[in-house]
Amino acid sequence: MIVDAHVHIFPRIEGYGPKGKIRSASYGMVDQGDGIPIHALPPLCELTKHTREMLLSNMEWAGVDRAVLLQCPCYGDWSEYVLETCRLYPDKFIGAAFFDPWRSDAKEYYEKNIANGPWQNVKIEFSQAGGLCGVYPDADLNSEDMQWLWDRLELENKTVSFDLGEPGDRSYQTEQIGKIAKKHPGLRIVLCHVGQPSYRLREEHELKIAWEKQIMLGLLPNVWFDVSAMPYHVQNEEEYPFPSTKKYFIEALEMIGPKKLMWGSDIPWLLGIATYRQLVSHAKHLVEDLSEQSKRKILCENAIQVYWDRG
Repeated sequence: MIVDAHVHIFPRIEGYGPKGKIRSASYGMVDQGDGIPIHALPPLCELTKHTREMLLSNMEWAGVDRAVLLQCPCYGDWSEYVLETCRLYPDKFIGAAFFDPWRSDAKEYYEKNIANGPWQNVKIEFSQAGGLCGVYPDADLNSEDMQWLWDRLELENKTVSFDLGEPGDRSYQTEQIGKIAKKHPGLRIVLCHVGQPSYRLREEHELKIAWEKQIMLGLLPNVWFDVSAMPYHVQNEEEYPFPSTKKYFIEALEMIGPKKLMWGSDIPWLLGIATYRQLVSHAKHLVEDLSEQSKRKILCENAIQVYWDRG
């Protein structure tokens, strides 16, 4: 069995980011709010979208059995669409709620839409470049006014996923996540994109140290990493099979072990770099030298434990 621990679906883009409102444009293009469309997805359809039907077809084609449906502000709040998808295909999908904890009505939104409801998981897209740290530059994940959220998520036995951006970004709040994890040992925490290593880590020593410090959070019993979007950060220097990504994967593996890593693709954005079948093949390439037990953990079992199991 293969589980993709990081995918997105949306019938169209109606999101927001540091530059303002984000909208679907034509043939893979996205308007980020500044009137200058950029390529986000391959030019596969007239309106830029990634529906559940598109995902299901890709999963069947690539041999992926289950997927975790995450959300982020750049695509928009598609919570109802994600919930409907999970109800239609309960053996295929589990979703994470969209949540912006800095919106003015954050507590009311949480009570109405997330607390005591169908959501077992929550995603906080905190990256500086395209996430909430770009929208709220002074945001601090461990500030006093955020403690209510970590208390509630732990009390309700939920998993929270964070995209913390790249090393060197103000969103790369490793120390804050460490404090949250230690204060809330019952809260499952997933850090996306295995810390986002890139060629910059070879050239700038302080960034490599920052990445290593974040990976070491995986030694805490309640912190995991998804190994998603690694090819994105080397695409300007390499093509499939993105050889340098294995170096950083092995480094992370040696630091925290196979129990704390789970594969994810981050499609559809990554479809502009490789096909889904190539991304699955890349995952198998990363783990090819590991034991069968370690392969199962990274490609399947860890994601099921963290996102599906509530034991």
